[in-house]
Amino acid sequence: MEKTQKGYLILLMFISPLLGVIAFLKSKNEKVLLFFGVLFFGISGSLYVYVPGNDGYSHLKNTYRNYMNMPFDVFLSQAYDLITFNANSETKDIYLHCLSFLSASFFGIPELIHVFAGLILGYFFSKSVLLVLKDKLFVKKNGILLAFIVLFLFDRSLGALNSIRMWTGMWVFFYGTYSYFITKERKYLAVILFSIVVHFSYVIVLFPFLIAYLFRKRTLIITFFYLLSFSLTLNFASIGNLIPKTNLLESQQKANVIDSEDKAKLFEEKAAIASQVQQNFYITYGEGFYTKYNIVGLSFILLYFFNNKTQNNKFNFLLGSGLGLYSFSNIVTFSPSLSGRVKTIAALFIITATIQLLFTLNRYKLTSQKLNLLNKCCIIFLFLSIPMFLFQISYLIQMLSFFTLILPQISWILGDNDFSIRDAISYLF
Repeated sequence: MEKTQKGYLILLMFISPLLGVIAFLKSKNEKVLLFFGVLFFGISGSLYVYVPGNDGYSHLKNTYRNYMNMPFDVFLSQAYDLITFNANSETKDIYLHCLSFLSASFFGIPELIHVFAGLILGYFFSKSVLLVLKDKLFVKKNGILLAFIVLFLFDRSLGALNSIRMWTGMWVFFYGTYSYFITKERKYLAVILFSIVVHFSYVIVLFPFLIAYLFRKRTLIITFFYLLSFSLTLNFASIGNLIPKTNLLESQQKANVIDSEDKAKLFEEKAAIASQVQQNFYITYGEGFYTKYNIVGLSFILLYFFNNKTQNNKFNFLLGSGLGLYSFSNIVTFSPSLSGRVKTIAALFIITATIQLLFTLNRYKLTSQKLNLLNKCCIIFLFLSIPMFLFQISYLIQMLSFFTLILPQISWILGDNDFSIRDAISYLF
């Protein structure tokens, strides 16, 4: 791409980020796609609408309270506490600690926290997409494959800006593990470790992933354990003594772990109250249904190819990792939050495995009957995933300023008076 064209595209991105995305997606240059992917996520971070009660709002308020004019020695002291899991502050990870300090203390603009978070998320998300679609960006794709790619692109992508840490960590983890598998270059081990810096829970995620990685060629073992995991439950008491006693880990245990009968009743009461709240169908049958049932159904279809002699190494790695992580999520039900998050990470690997399978389907030499059956199963899965897709769209239009569509500078001027795309739609209609 010529410098003039690149300049026009940058200008378009600052006039209308949405039109900028549509324009840069036409490029066949991976460097251009990466550059504008990062730029779009950074601009989107500047267009984040802070709504009381959401994670992004909580992060901003924490930045205002604790990081404005923070001395550098205090920053270093708290950083040490975070690294040793002994922090008592609202900030739980060194990643968010650094973003908050850089935004509020160094630049004096706490809202920059989402701009910096957007740039980093955009980099690892864009690199992940290019890795999955490498050499296949502009090959002809049928409707089913395109639908899976769209689902992959929208699941916890731009929406990850809200929580900043967990789902950014997921894309870092995915990019690092998949890149290492493909290249075996040691630099990607550092990327994997960076996911732990972004969110400390990836220390836990790494263990089941490593086991799945070691057994990736023993597909029958992984398959057996995956099927068995639906009837297995690990009691927290059996592993509680193995967990280090630090301030951070103990506070997380109190909030997220069912370690007593009273806690179990409390979690059941919360779940019952949540189920009684009237919700849109795409919330009721969106994310929870997608990870608990829809992805499981898809995984059962993929098992046929997983245990096939003509399996593809990339498919083998992706599905093996997804099944290993999902198995782990099934047995750690003592922590509903951990179990749910690991299911989401597993779903990313399983969806990517499906995309890889569809790219290499010819090698399996399926009969027309089996191919038709596979297509019908994929269509059913995609149909049942519509609520999940609508949930992600709904999430984005609540999170992003109306001025994502045109003239983002107005959003920057409005500040706290900014309004979301959903607010604008509600006002107009």
